[in-house]
Amino acid sequence: MSTKPPTIHDVARRAQVSVSTVSNVLTGKRPVAEATRARVLQVVQELGFRPNRLAQGLVSRSSQTIGVVASGLEYYGPSRVLVGIEQEASERGYTVILNLIHQPARVDVEAVLANLMTHQVDGIIWASPHIGEELEPMQELSHIPAPIVLINHRPAPDSIVIDIDNLQGGYEATRHLLLNGFRQIGLIAGPPDWHASEMRKRGWELALREAGKMPDSRQIVHGDWSPQSGEKGFYALKAAFPEMDAVFVANDQMAIGAIRAASDLHLRIPDDIGVVGYDDIPEAAFTRPRLTTVRQPLTELGRLAVRKLNALIAGERIPATEGRSLLLQPTLIVRESSQRNRPPEQF
Repeated sequence: MSTKPPTIHDVARRAQVSVSTVSNVLTGKRPVAEATRARVLQVVQELGFRPNRLAQGLVSRSSQTIGVVASGLEYYGPSRVLVGIEQEASERGYTVILNLIHQPARVDVEAVLANLMTHQVDGIIWASPHIGEELEPMQELSHIPAPIVLINHRPAPDSIVIDIDNLQGGYEATRHLLLNGFRQIGLIAGPPDWHASEMRKRGWELALREAGKMPDSRQIVHGDWSPQSGEKGFYALKAAFPEMDAVFVANDQMAIGAIRAASDLHLRIPDDIGVVGYDDIPEAAFTRPRLTTVRQPLTELGRLAVRKLNALIAGERIPATEGRSLLLQPTLIVRESSQRNRPPEQF
């Protein structure tokens, strides 16, 4: 004979609270005293109670589902952001519907958003990096009947935008090289139509200008984020800018390629050429020499996006003092590839 599964009424009866209190504990819709919350969760575990998600949705008009638009998961940055989104969403009881786009520069934004709305998502996170003119169709989002949070985008009306301060990251990387005695600093940038790549380039330029150095076109090449493009870019940069004594590389995968090219040219790192990357991928600590890089809080970026979206879904208003455009700060991780054994000169 089968045992009838426990109901929310069984939980309420044993925990000696109302059904609405149990519901508030499980959904987080309203605050509940910590002692009461702990008692309810203990009873839920003891009884093996599993909320009926469909019934919850019918009552609350919530699907407990969020849509996520992503691209570039072959790259470290976007994939780590998605990990953070999934972790935070799961902890908050959301199911994630992933819409993966393969040509973000040509995406039909309206079609993607309309498709997600057919799934009755409670909200949307647009985690595809800003590329080219992709943002233009996203300037007017007020007609979308669900809150939207943008990641790695320029500010847009009617949306929360969360990004990492790539300009500051590029600045800190270049400033670090200058403070370690390097003077002729090249740049292997990412694709020119990526917003993140452009911001890192601006940070590099700012640091050079502050040091009284005017960057010119000989000092810049563009890669596609791959190690192969970093290797090829280093050869091209050294040929066009032979006096180069350091290079800031806009991601670690390209930096690994640049290190290989430097080795093939019999250049010692950091004595002959300093190298700084960006991302702090796990492999960065295992290159020879170990790679100085800029660490991005990528997983936290994804988690924060879910927290902000959850607040919007719950009807909360983001305080004006907090702003609708949030920048997380990267961290310079100093290792051997940029540490010269001679004192820095003044500039």
